[in-house]
Amino acid sequence: MGGVDASKRAGEENPLEPMERFSARRLTRREKTVKREIDAYHVSEVDKTEVIYVGSRALSVYHSLDLPDAVCDGLTYKQRLIQTDDGDCMLIARWKPDRHMRRMMPEWSQKWFVDKQLFPPNPEEFFARHERRAEGADSEAAQESED
Repeated sequence: MGGVDASKRAGEENPLEPMERFSARRLTRREKTVKREIDAYHVSEVDKTEVIYVGSRALSVYHSLDLPDAVCDGLTYKQRLIQTDDGDCMLIARWKPDRHMRRMMPEWSQKWFVDKQLFPPNPEEFFARHERRAEGADSEAAQESED
């Protein structure tokens, strides 16, 4: 029984810090690493709005785009590009633990965080390019499943 308690304590002393373990590929020439936890991320399907709360700031999301999942240091992450109403572009992410791990992990470990602030020269073209890539990846996956 002592060995079980020791392993539990070791896990508590050394909790996973998914935000620090995540590293995304370069998306634009100018990027600024932020690594800041998002306090709340509200998405309303009813009125089609998204708002991110970081500290005392509320950022309304103008445009968002899900990117394919990324694997970093053995962990899987959900990634999303967002553009705020103010025109700021960011890459946000959150850890997606395996189903059997979700209940054991602390709540903070699965929160969204701002990984990078992005400075694309033309945000509309930047989002359009990534949408085309996502659509191409989806159609390739559909073709593979048919074969």
